[in-house]
Amino acid sequence: MKSKIVTPIIVTVSIVGLIAWKLVDNKQTIDRNAELSLTVNTVVPVMVEKPRYVDLSEKITVNGRIDSENEVVVYSKAQGIVTRKYKKAGDVVSRGTVIAQLENNVIRENLRLSELDLVKAQKDVERYQNLASIGAVTVRELEESQITLRTVESRITDLQDQLNNTTITSPASGIINKDYFEEGTLLSVGSSVIDIVDGSTLRMYANITESEVLKLKTGMDAVVTTDVYPGSTFTGRIQAISPKSNDQFYYSVELSLNDPQLKPGMFATAVFNVGGTDSSTPIISREAIVGGLKAPHVFVIRDSRTYKIAVQVGISDGEYIEITDGISPDDTIVKSGQINLIDGTQVTILN
Repeated sequence: MKSKIVTPIIVTVSIVGLIAWKLVDNKQTIDRNAELSLTVNTVVPVMVEKPRYVDLSEKITVNGRIDSENEVVVYSKAQGIVTRKYKKAGDVVSRGTVIAQLENNVIRENLRLSELDLVKAQKDVERYQNLASIGAVTVRELEESQITLRTVESRITDLQDQLNNTTITSPASGIINKDYFEEGTLLSVGSSVIDIVDGSTLRMYANITESEVLKLKTGMDAVVTTDVYPGSTFTGRIQAISPKSNDQFYYSVELSLNDPQLKPGMFATAVFNVGGTDSSTPIISREAIVGGLKAPHVFVIRDSRTYKIAVQVGISDGEYIEITDGISPDDTIVKSGQINLIDGTQVTILN
């Protein structure tokens, strides 16, 4: 009976011991592999460069949209049904070109009757003036006839203005971008009639940061490119810079463009050359900077080991950056592979 109890216990203990031995052995294997990995990877491969002493020009690059300098929305000044449509979207118009004609029969009839009233009122005033000179009428009666005359004259002026407004004309030269009516459309006062775009003079509008606005000024030229014409460049000139930033702390800059190849609505990129360095100041690749431009550092190599040092930076063209303090001409700067580095890391130079 006792042997039947002891046997399972012995088997269980043996199995547990075997499992524990296997776990310990696996842990030792993992530790050995980790130590081997550390031994293999103690030397980190990097790419390096020496400081350069060449002229560096700072560039500011902004993106924006090209628009027409003069875009006009024409509104109806009168109410009526369109009887004739003379121009449509896509047509070229000049200042004063007739766009549409509204019905005006009622206005013409009212104007004809008012002109008859005007003749009568003028004769009444002349008659009352003669009678007043001999005391046949009172001064008040003469003044009332004069008031009637002025009222009729005012009504005629208003009707003539209404009649003129039934002929809708273009207030500017350009191309009709869109029209909002057809013959038979009932237009109200204030209804949109057409949009006119003057493509002869273009503007590019872009936003710049608060640090960039201090480096730009009106009259400065820019090189403008657009994906529509790959390989081609155009010249833009700053016409205005907003004196105040928007809610996102951006300032608006307006450039003039005069190339006929460009069209309103195109997306474009403008590049400004705003300054430069002389060859006495070292420059390095922008990618060599670690920690960002607010706390710039670089890794230098001394005796095959890296050391992180703080530097002061100047202008940048996007690819290279000026170093005003922190490095010497003989320093070897790590430009690639910094992610694996700390002070004292042993490295091997790939280039």
